Amino acid sequence: MNKSKLAVSRCGFLILVAIVSCAPALAQHTDDSLGGTFNTPAGATITKTIMDRIARRNRERRLAARRSGANSTGRTSSSGPAQPAAKLNEASVLFRPTGTQLKTREIANVIDAGNPQVFKLLTVLLEEFDKGARAAGHPNDLALAMSFFLATNASIYHDAGEPSDPQMVELRDTIAEALVEGNALSNMGDRKKQEMYEALVLFTGLALATYQEGKRGGNAETVKASQKLAGQNLLAVMSISPDKITFTDQAGLNIEAEPAAAIATAPQSSLEPTGPQNAPAATISAGKLVIEFEGNEVRANQMYGGKRIRVNGTVNSIDILKDGRITLTFVSPAMGYANTRCYFNKSQSSRLAELKGGQEAIVEGTVRGLDGRRFYVELEDCIVP
Repeated sequence: MNKSKLAVSRCGFLILVAIVSCAPALAQHTDDSLGGTFNTPAGATITKTIMDRIARRNRERRLAARRSGANSTGRTSSSGPAQPAAKLNEASVLFRPTGTQLKTREIANVIDAGNPQVFKLLTVLLEEFDKGARAAGHPNDLALAMSFFLATNASIYHDAGEPSDPQMVELRDTIAEALVEGNALSNMGDRKKQEMYEALVLFTGLALATYQEGKRGGNAETVKASQKLAGQNLLAVMSISPDKITFTDQAGLNIEAEPAAAIATAPQSSLEPTGPQNAPAATISAGKLVIEFEGNEVRANQMYGGKRIRVNGTVNSIDILKDGRITLTFVSPAMGYANTRCYFNKSQSSRLAELKGGQEAIVEGTVRGLDGRRFYVELEDCIVP
């Protein structure tokens, strides 16, 4: 697949700059249009299947490396040549296209309704990717779109350059194998597959085109805008911090899973009441919470305002206020704008003393909402479970 075909014209890029500079509004578009496509039982099955397979593959690679090192001075194995693996039936990761683009108009309308240039830009992005996919021998392939999405957004977010085509195709094969063996797409029709495919390609194409232009022009702000969009893309689909998703040509894709089991089983602190009115109503990453409030504050207040939730993320700082309260601020993986800030009373001092900047942590608290300056999404009466 030829990545250069994903570049856009100079005129198209000027439209794109206007789009990505929309800051908080763009976060809503990403979460609603892209996250909404995957915020379904089918989408959850796809992402979980891929994460499990990547984790297994990486464990097997580490084990093989250790065995190779241990056997490097040992005797050569006398076993015969390995039998070729049976060819995988990949029909389930492919789709029969409808003949028309399904998501370009919808996404163009949420970005800038009625602007024909935005619609044209998205149309070209998808057409160029389709050409590259056919050239690579993988047309109408949801696994390829997912590989393109993960490899490209992770590389952009960490400013690691553009992934190479061979590595993306290798990742595509791993994803296809996981989805087929896990029957993750067995109940999904062609239309739904095409919608997912287009959403993945379009949002990734926007991030990539922005990144390419920023690098060509040496514009740090444009590169940062592309990194922010790439991070939002990953968070919307994978529901974990993009800090935990990396891709390199040497190691391939790595996904460090959030400690979901620990979140689910962490006991309630004995320092706080444990009645049902204080039970956590939801668990969410700090970055996802920020995106919810920046994208649509009215909806976020309805969903989270006044409710106790558990937030997990990377600690940025822990500070003592003049009134004696303690604050913990999470790093925002959305790369800018609001952060998540949690307020504690002195009774939590010993628990907070165990934490430090850069460490992963889980905090439980009652959501207050965005502060007056829109710098923080605030939680009060917080504890460290």
